[in-house]
Amino acid sequence: MRVLIIEDEEQSISALRSEIALNCPSLEIIGVAKTVSEGILMIETLQPELIFLDIQLSDGIGFDILTHFQDKIDFKVIFTTAYSQYAIKAIKFSALDYLLKPIDAEELKTAVDKALKAPQNELTTKIETLIRNQTESSARKKIVLATSDGISVFDVETILKCSAESNYTCVYFTNGKKMLFSKTLKEFEELLCNSGFERIHNSHIINLNHLSSFVNKDGGYVILSDKSTLPVSQRKKINLMAALSRLS
Repeated sequence: MRVLIIEDEEQSISALRSEIALNCPSLEIIGVAKTVSEGILMIETLQPELIFLDIQLSDGIGFDILTHFQDKIDFKVIFTTAYSQYAIKAIKFSALDYLLKPIDAEELKTAVDKALKAPQNELTTKIETLIRNQTESSARKKIVLATSDGISVFDVETILKCSAESNYTCVYFTNGKKMLFSKTLKEFEELLCNSGFERIHNSHIINLNHLSSFVNKDGGYVILSDKSTLPVSQRKKINLMAALSRLS
């Protein structure tokens, strides 16, 4: 697989080159770009199959490169980044892969293996979702989730609630549909709880936009827009009250 590295730190470039040479013999590095503009030019001229894309570059962010190619994304992407809560959240929403610096050899091999096996159309859908989410409000964002048939893209605003089922999570939608996903409720909490969702119980997360009322009796419970009720744990009640006060 022909690989382009887009990274502006010499030390990071050298480290990534070494890790690829040691752990990923199927990859051929065909070039290195250090800026957004260089990255765009080299993608157009070299036509790489896989890009290691740093999020923060000297003249912009890596997402800018993807936006430039949004009408013709025919390459795969693995993001590389120092810790950035905002960027990682955006990437996770789109179910794309990322590597934290300094890059771990096993994580690199796993990400490359997934990239080699993943159908291009699935990765293109994920990248398109990432690009779209950069210009949308939290409520209008889309989220990519793996299903038994591959991947599906959902409007975040259509998620009513999420409930734990062992190591799986059942997601309930506003149209009455429900789906089981092989993610824990904790993983959904990390994805959704800065996007208008609140964990109200060890087993439940709700979309605050679909909260009809909170009833402070019988231990406390919420009524959602579909008339369903869910208990609120004592430990989570303070957080729920704080979230509701921010909305008022």
